[in-house]
Amino acid sequence: MRWLTLDGLVVIILAAGLGKRMKSKKPKILHTLAGQPMITYVVRQAIALTPERTIIVIGNHTEEIKNYIRDDSVEFVYQMEQLGTGHAVSATGDMLNDFDGTILILCGDVPLISIESLHRLIDVHRTERNHLTCITTTVTNPEGYGRVIRDDKGRLLKIVEEKDATDIEKKTKEINSGIYAVEKKFLYTALKSISNENIQGEYYLTDIINVGITEGAKMGTIGVENPIEVMGINDRRELSEAERYLRKQKLNDLMLNGVTIYDPENTYIHTCVTIGRDTTIYPNTFIEGNTTIGEDCVICPNVRIIDSRIGDSVIIKDGCVIMNGEIENNVSIGPFAHIRPETIIGKGAKIGNFVEIKKSTIGEDTKAMHLSYIGDATIGKGANIGAGTITCNYDGFKKHRTIIDDGVFVGSDTQFIAPVHIGRGAVIGAGSTITKDVPPDALAISRVEQVNKNGWSLKRQSKVKSLKLKSKNRKGK
Repeated sequence: MRWLTLDGLVVIILAAGLGKRMKSKKPKILHTLAGQPMITYVVRQAIALTPERTIIVIGNHTEEIKNYIRDDSVEFVYQMEQLGTGHAVSATGDMLNDFDGTILILCGDVPLISIESLHRLIDVHRTERNHLTCITTTVTNPEGYGRVIRDDKGRLLKIVEEKDATDIEKKTKEINSGIYAVEKKFLYTALKSISNENIQGEYYLTDIINVGITEGAKMGTIGVENPIEVMGINDRRELSEAERYLRKQKLNDLMLNGVTIYDPENTYIHTCVTIGRDTTIYPNTFIEGNTTIGEDCVICPNVRIIDSRIGDSVIIKDGCVIMNGEIENNVSIGPFAHIRPETIIGKGAKIGNFVEIKKSTIGEDTKAMHLSYIGDATIGKGANIGAGTITCNYDGFKKHRTIIDDGVFVGSDTQFIAPVHIGRGAVIGAGSTITKDVPPDALAISRVEQVNKNGWSLKRQSKVKSLKLKSKNRKGK
């Protein structure tokens, strides 16, 4: 058949749109869904099809978009002017001079399409030996979408954009997804025949259907049952709807694989997160980015974990924040602890309430239970950090490190003026300000000697009474 090859696969992703309805300085396709820019979902599905080439058509914010998609198998082409979807696809023509086969066209702002639907699209397209096959769906409210118009025998006649549709056409509930499988030779031949004589003054990709029907090409469609698969994201309301859909999918998957989630409606877990079985997640938790959580953990309410690795049998109590941290097995954290980036907390350690740790390593079985700041420090095994301990790591110009060896006991309200090194088994007296290294097994005390003045309080009370009496007498006069 004319224009028909049905061999080989190239994916084109249209991602040059400005996304004006997002009301944002950021390109629409970089707005995040469940922790990832929406374009990454489309790219992932494209690559899963193992095409010969994957090409993304981009417009503004070229470098910003490229920085998010660091995959050597992905190529980019720049659309100089945004003159419609047909014009965008035409920009790829020179790149595919040597290719003959099927082109799959995806949209960068339609991120929820499933790999199963894409496989079915390609299978139907090739089995029926179509020149073009598109995905459609039926919705209750088709506002904003192109309408699929059929003849009285159900054959595809055309797809009409809403702004160009008649009142009768607008009543059609079947909509276009913007996703097509189309033969290369037919595609670029048909694109040369379309015009921009429409309300928006754009070159519509959908107009190639009219060209194909006129030229005797075979057009086909497949339907998807769940309309959200082909939902285009144009504003932040739709972004939120897509987020809810992905979140529900993720939580269902976790629960089916042995994770207890007490309140899915109020639990927020990104799609890249992995959680082991028999872990329990309480409400109002946010687990984000590339976080992994092991088995038998308890994540209490109001916890936020970002890009961190949590081992097995870890308890994270209420109100904790953990960012870019590494928490080993059998650790207890919180409540209200703040674990900042580049922190490693060793097996069996206990980090208590209102403790902040930054860029530090905490050894096995070490305890820091109350109201402490530990920054730029290395603390060994089995140490005890008393309440109110501070590592004073910044001198106003640069950061310095505190090293506390195994088995050190630090009394409450201690300040370490870095850089200092506390030797193994040393004891630091409460209320000390440590400015020098402490040898192993030594006792370090740095505070003014206590002096008791007997009867001083009674003398003070007598003086206060005398002053009050004089004041009263002056007012009487």
